Amino acid sequence: MSTSAAELVELLQKHKLRVISTTDLITLTGMSPWAATHALERMAVRGLLSRIKRGLWANRLVSDFNSYEVVSYLRLPWTTYVSLHSALADYGIVEEVPQIVYGISAALPKRYKTSVGEFHIHHLPERLIWGYETRKSGQGSYLMAEPEKAFLDLAYLALTPRSPLELPRKRGKNWELDIRKLGKYAKRFNYLPLRRWLKENRLWA
Repeated sequence: MSTSAAELVELLQKHKLRVISTTDLITLTGMSPWAATHALERMAVRGLLSRIKRGLWANRLVSDFNSYEVVSYLRLPWTTYVSLHSALADYGIVEEVPQIVYGISAALPKRYKTSVGEFHIHHLPERLIWGYETRKSGQGSYLMAEPEKAFLDLAYLALTPRSPLELPRKRGKNWELDIRKLGKYAKRFNYLPLRRWLKENRLWA
């Protein structure tokens, strides 16, 4: 490992950078954009970083890295949080554990295939970007929808014409959800097909 690479590893550790952008490196070192880009690419070749997308890298030296940590960075400056099947499986509300990480953002939808996971970011209007919280994962953290919001995000999108998503499937006899909170949140969506579907499935208090 070259001295420059060793110094960059020390920099990552000093600032506890689990995800790093080219801009981060420029700010911390004063490198030119060209030099910063090539320094990060060299680290990736050595297996120290994984490229997420242009200008964004995951630190492979972190032993407890969770792919969910990447989601918040994918559509910056828009807020993006883990939701849909990923959040519902994490909460144990649905049985299927997806191989894809699903996120929600007000940005245009986009898909990413990376060495740390495949990510599908779906669009909701800015007025529906709420109902998420910060969750810890080892030394890292990420944004995840509350159970009821993740459920409604999925139902809302699945009920939208030409949607590639399917409505959530029940695990067991009852949904493990706070029905009062579900109804309260559903009103904020203000979407008649969603309200009708919730009533048909006895999910409207």
